[in-house]
Amino acid sequence: MKSSRRISVRALLCAILMLPAICASYAIPARPEPARLLNDYAGIFTPRERMAIERMLVEFDDSTSNQIAVVTVNDLEGYSASAYATQIGIEWGIGTGEEDNGIVLLIKPKTGSSNGDVAISVGYGLEGAIPDVYCNRIIDRIIIPYFASGDYFSGTVAGCSKLMDLASGEISVHREDKSEFSLFGLLGLFIMFSILFFIILGRGNGDDKGGNNGGHGGPADDILKGIIIGSMLGGGRDRNGWGGHSGGYGGGDFGGFGGFGGGDFGGGGASGRW
Repeated sequence: MKSSRRISVRALLCAILMLPAICASYAIPARPEPARLLNDYAGIFTPRERMAIERMLVEFDDSTSNQIAVVTVNDLEGYSASAYATQIGIEWGIGTGEEDNGIVLLIKPKTGSSNGDVAISVGYGLEGAIPDVYCNRIIDRIIIPYFASGDYFSGTVAGCSKLMDLASGEISVHREDKSEFSLFGLLGLFIMFSILFFIILGRGNGDDKGGNNGGHGGPADDILKGIIIGSMLGGGRDRNGWGGHSGGYGGGDFGGFGGFGGGDFGGGGASGRW
């Protein structure tokens, strides 16, 4: 009788200890089938934007074996953005099992009743190449300024591009501070002059029609975003036949991604809010 009671108590304790893990698994979206590197559950991207981002991520996976998964959700289910992103990386197995070289970029868009959240979670194998301090810098200096203005596409592309450079060794952590002006300064100047050009062009068109464009969402924004998407979809990079993947899309599906490889995560990364 006593032994049966002991077994029951032990079983109850085990169930209590396992409860948080069980709840977490239900809060995290199931691994997508077929596997995708972009999973826009919050619906913040247009079909064309989704195609451009997915192509960018697949091309990076093909050329380096490192994997970046972008996931958008409407609710963090009570978890911090960092914990949610890390759990996605673990449950989905992003990256390879041998290298643990996966990255998760999690986005919860801002709504009228809640702040926006973004997190970067880095697999064990990339923590040396992408330390927490640089994840925080990417979020604060690159991603959030775009997101705060409502431009989720440009913020996602810019953030992923920086993560790709770090993960593939094109930017050394030890020389990151020294090269920051050359990397961001020149790009920033180009973008600034491009924006100014299109704003002037847009205002000129508006004056001819005797009206104004209301600022946000005018022709300047449309033209600039069209250039960004067009350059990504137009086969600008030849590595691993970027342009050759265009036929792999059918109804928004991209056929070049082979699936997740069982990578593991330990909580490295950073998060931010706006």
